[in-house]
Amino acid sequence: MIVVIGRTSGAASAVARRIAARGAAAEIVAPVRPDAAGDKALAGLAAAGVRHAAVLRTGANRLEPADVELALRYLPDVRAIVVADDADGLGQVATEAAAWSSAPLVLVTDGAAPAEGEAGDGSRPVVVLQRPSADPDEAFAGFVAALAVRLEAGDDAAGAFESARRELGVEAVSGSSGRPRR
Repeated sequence: MIVVIGRTSGAASAVARRIAARGAAAEIVAPVRPDAAGDKALAGLAAAGVRHAAVLRTGANRLEPADVELALRYLPDVRAIVVADDADGLGQVATEAAAWSSAPLVLVTDGAAPAEGEAGDGSRPVVVLQRPSADPDEAFAGFVAALAVRLEAGDDAAGAFESARRELGVEAVSGSSGRPRR
């Protein structure tokens, strides 16, 4: 199973739906409003094949690190983790969870990638991606989903990145090596 962490109103929802559309098991860890809008968001995810056993019913639109840690400890068979929203605040707890579950990790950041060594210990694939300023057609979400599915299948970080890049016709950004960080 691929666990996607973020918000049901954010990129996490788009990534989780794209993972499920690829036939992989997707579970979302997210806050959900305790109202009709929250119910509608969950129904939409369920209709898309996304599981949501680890949602937190709250008016806050943000997860706390303790919420993520608890959710990841209770979800069985975590084979890959994607932090699609709030990587700056949740990246450390996701990195620790990935270490004890031996799961590859994808961190989607709003800013610069972490310094070498901050993203992981090298024992499992860690890929850090910088979010585009906009993703109106969810192309970036589709790329993250393709990458996560390849990592879940056991590809190493470089192989998963290259497979997703080729499959979707993605070009490396100028100044980028086009390779994930380890």
